[in-house]
Amino acid sequence: RHYSIAISLHDVLDWDGARGAWLGTFLVHEPSRALPLFEEAIRAVQRSVMAAHEDGHFMSVKPSVHARLYRLPHCTELRKLNVSSLRADDSNCLIQVPGTVIRTGQLKMLQLSREYECAKCKFRHTVRAELEERHQMSLPAECTASGGTGKPCGGTKFELVDGSEECHDYQEVRIQEQVHRLLVGSIPRSITLLLQDDLIDACKPGDDITVVGTLRKRWRPLSRGNRPDAELAIDALHVHVHNDEVGSARVSRELGAEFEAWWRARREAGMPLKARDEIVAMACPSLAGMYLVKLGLLLTLIGGVSHTDASSMRVRGESHLLLVGDAGTGKSALLRHAARLSPRSVLTTGIGATSAGLTCTAIREPGGEWMLEAGALVLADGGVCAIDEFDSIREHDRGAIHEAMEQQTLSVAKAGLVCKLRTKCSVFAACNPKGKGYDHDRSISVNTGLPSPLLSRFDVVLLLLDKSRAGGGRSEEHDRDVAQHILREACGEEGPPPEPDAAAWPLEKMRAYVEFVRGSFRPSVTPPAQRAIVAYYSHQRQADTTSEARTTIRLLESAVRLAQAHARLMFREEVTLLDAIYVIVVLESSTLHSRLAGGSICALTSMFDETPDATYPLLRDKILDSLGIDAEGRPLRQEGGGGYPGERLGGYM
Repeated sequence: RHYSIAISLHDVLDWDGARGAWLGTFLVHEPSRALPLFEEAIRAVQRSVMAAHEDGHFMSVKPSVHARLYRLPHCTELRKLNVSSLRADDSNCLIQVPGTVIRTGQLKMLQLSREYECAKCKFRHTVRAELEERHQMSLPAECTASGGTGKPCGGTKFELVDGSEECHDYQEVRIQEQVHRLLVGSIPRSITLLLQDDLIDACKPGDDITVVGTLRKRWRPLSRGNRPDAELAIDALHVHVHNDEVGSARVSRELGAEFEAWWRARREAGMPLKARDEIVAMACPSLAGMYLVKLGLLLTLIGGVSHTDASSMRVRGESHLLLVGDAGTGKSALLRHAARLSPRSVLTTGIGATSAGLTCTAIREPGGEWMLEAGALVLADGGVCAIDEFDSIREHDRGAIHEAMEQQTLSVAKAGLVCKLRTKCSVFAACNPKGKGYDHDRSISVNTGLPSPLLSRFDVVLLLLDKSRAGGGRSEEHDRDVAQHILREACGEEGPPPEPDAAAWPLEKMRAYVEFVRGSFRPSVTPPAQRAIVAYYSHQRQADTTSEARTTIRLLESAVRLAQAHARLMFREEVTLLDAIYVIVVLESSTLHSRLAGGSICALTSMFDETPDATYPLLRDKILDSLGIDAEGRPLRQEGGGGYPGERLGGYM
């Protein structure tokens, strides 16, 4: 068994003044010579501790111990921004580079050394594998042992000594530059990682990692008529996976305290909904208005709380969003802004996308070995996968993402490789209506061409329809506001912005807020909110005008997730009736004519309310009256004495 000791290079450099600086410099520039000395020193310390300890006779020395260096100093020579920053001058030096795992190889047994015995003089030669030649071993041309005569033996026949092999576990992994950090027009570069001993299986396709290792050059054995195949590889010493890091851990304490003070001041002023609208207005500021769309986008980004039910099955907390609308309604801009708000994102298009490109594909290496290469959904694990032109995905390729969206996993059985990959991400998709436009007399499944099983997996479906094209009499005031907003953005025209807050947060602060509330709050649903959600679910099931794809049990799960997301957005630990009311409004945006809201709802033309805290009681009473319950969630009337359908949500809380 192999053991590791993580050693911070910062601690080495700070140790004992000049000696620590010399030792750290020696580690950086000569890691192949320094690390064996470190490991021998660790074994010596084990022996000294065991000799001095009173229970030393119960202890044993661990010979297979490895020094794993991490936390290199902040300088461009050691900490590389990406794979493209690696240069030939960095060869044989210690480096640290981030990346995303796109391919993992099979586990192998690697022979690092073995002994051969000369058939003539019986002298034993130790042959070591050369990393530069892809761990090939070359026998000596002749025996160089003198045997005390002063002349070399000269024997050319050697026999392998049984039991002399030194074997280690070995795995090759391919990493590439993180997609969300690439500039426009940049091609992601990749490099091979060489993992040994306890580092094998430390990462899987889709993981974001930071690796510390030695940059090495290697090539295949030279042969006549073949071009030398040289490449760079990283002999890994330490691998840190970032996927399981909690979102709030990425936000500084100072910024978290600033968010708390910001909310405290607005609650004391009695304007919590006004404060929420200020945050919602900061989402995609290039688009004017679109209050319900931006609210749905933020709720989907923040997501709910995942949990495990009584049958040990995980219920996802990540939400999915589908935008259905006419051309020029800002669908692509919303997708791109959602990708920028997430710390990890993959943006792709459905045109030409295949099931292998969205999930994973099996790649055959030149040596005949099969490896899995991650697709868009796997690479977006822990973040957002934005798919534009979603309806352009071929029907037989579209079914591959069903499991990835609901179970958040991907079962793979390709080329003899059977495994399960994690796709814990939120899917943001956009598509256009089929034909000439959206047909109000047909269901959303027919209008989009998406099957009901796939459509039911989206928590929020928003219709962005240009009513003027359909003869719906679009508001002239709204058109004027949009035109003024566009001119203000393009020409710098002065004037009050239509959104509630003029002092918008920068993108980095907005991204930090989303990460902070996701990692800091796990809201619990209060009884009034539970009853309101159940009443809405029962209302939708009994309605004749709703689509069958939007009235499955997934609607109930979606409402709970969105209510938890709204509580997080409001900086709270409890889901109240207020959260349930606004979630119902967002869910009703998928229909053009809502009986609950008392008329038509157009997500595209929805504007921000100047006094949302004063307007909320009217909205609450209207929706509760339509659902037939009071502010405590109790029924206003009971038909047939059967009681209220569904007093609790059971395992969904």
